[in-house]
Amino acid sequence: MKGLFASLGTVAALSACAWQSEALQMGEDTYQVSANASPARGGVTGAREMALTNANKKCDELKRQITVMDIKTEHAFPANGVATVTFTCK
Repeated sequence: MKGLFASLGTVAALSACAWQSEALQMGEDTYQVSANASPARGGVTGAREMALTNANKKCDELKRQITVMDIKTEHAFPANGVATVTFTCK
């Protein structure tokens, strides 16, 4: 029985995973960030929110205004959502 609870705990912990990348400079003022969120963390919507928050943070650090150029969303195995935001800070 202890093994079952340990396994369930591990599955629950893994299902609540999320990650995001640091801003990657693509050009002079152009950057890109990505985020991945499990269904428990909001899936595509959660990933989009994390990526946009990270993009805004980058421009705030530079004391510049953000302009979002593109947002791509997709699904990743097993049911995670992925968002990639391309933006400029001017």
